[in-house]
Amino acid sequence: MKKVIVVVFTLLGSISQLQAEEIKLPALQYVSLVDSEEFYDKLKNSSLLAELDKDNIGTPIRLLVTYRMENTAGGSAAGFTSAILAGGSLGILPVVTNNDFVLNYEIKVQNEVIASAEYRENFTEAINIHSDKGFYGLDGEALTWAISTTDTFLSDMENNAELKALVEEYDYYFAE
Repeated sequence: MKKVIVVVFTLLGSISQLQAEEIKLPALQYVSLVDSEEFYDKLKNSSLLAELDKDNIGTPIRLLVTYRMENTAGGSAAGFTSAILAGGSLGILPVVTNNDFVLNYEIKVQNEVIASAEYRENFTEAINIHSDKGFYGLDGEALTWAISTTDTFLSDMENNAELKALVEEYDYYFAE
């Protein structure tokens, strides 16, 4: 009886060891609209994306990070009203916008998406029409939130079956 229990615990230990094994993607190119070294470094320092490189042009595997702003119903009305007031006050009053910031991560192989994750957060922002901020850059709060999504993305990808299959196939054909 003791031998059976020892064998069962040994088998269970090896199964949990296999499940806890981290996957590591092969060399992949990094393409992102998020222009932040901190964002890139946080992804690169993970065990999953250790081979991530901005200059790795020839690889068939690519991590593409994009973002977009989506209007909310209340945000459209508030933005329109505040734009009229800002114009009427010659820019003294700010334009207030309320948008959903949507951050999208895609891992592509030969331009086909094999894994993706999308994260959404609502932001309200007051913009002075005389400021020189630009329209497409991420500012403090949105950038901080984008950086905070990297941990969630990495944990989601660690459990992704398609990525595990990709790594197994890659190791089968290109193992050293």
